[in-house]
Amino acid sequence: MSIERFAFDLGTLKKDLEQMGSQGPLIMARALNRGVTSGRAAMTRAIVADTGLASRYVSQEIRIDKAQRTKPVAAVEIQGRRLPLLAFGARGPEPSRGRGRGVSWRNVGGARKNERHAFISTVGAGHRAVFKRSRFTPGGFRIGPRSGREVFVELRGPSLPHVFEKHFPVFRAAAEASLLKNLASEISFEQSKQSAE
Repeated sequence: MSIERFAFDLGTLKKDLEQMGSQGPLIMARALNRGVTSGRAAMTRAIVADTGLASRYVSQEIRIDKAQRTKPVAAVEIQGRRLPLLAFGARGPEPSRGRGRGVSWRNVGGARKNERHAFISTVGAGHRAVFKRSRFTPGGFRIGPRSGREVFVELRGPSLPHVFEKHFPVFRAAAEASLLKNLASEISFEQSKQSAE
């Protein structure tokens, strides 16, 4: 997995934030969390446009460690798991036990690839995926009654860390714009409350 941490230049807002007293850390945490949430949304859109992946597969790979009042730091983390081939638009017989025309999918570059002996099936508690029959690959599992050492292995595509790094500037720009906007709004609201007291 990959975790990115970074700092922002708050400019004149830093002095205004310091004048908020005990409310300062809470205001900062709120603005940080809105900023990283906006950044994740922007980077998800960029990765989807670049790879053709469904947004739900991309967004679930990008996690946020939120800031708190006692910890005014937020982090964004990208999971290093290899994504299921269904995320890459896999198409093929369902199921065929490897005796059909196979399964094709779109790689990160956009070209379609094909695995002749693969098939799509739903196993266990509704787990739908692309599988291939194998006799020797560790980590496989049985689908239905089979003799000998034959098992079925789930096929997966690449993970997203390298794509994440490519689009990190998109995340940072969106996060910074949202942070500064929300921080200014939070400070203005708090100042109006203090003036009314």
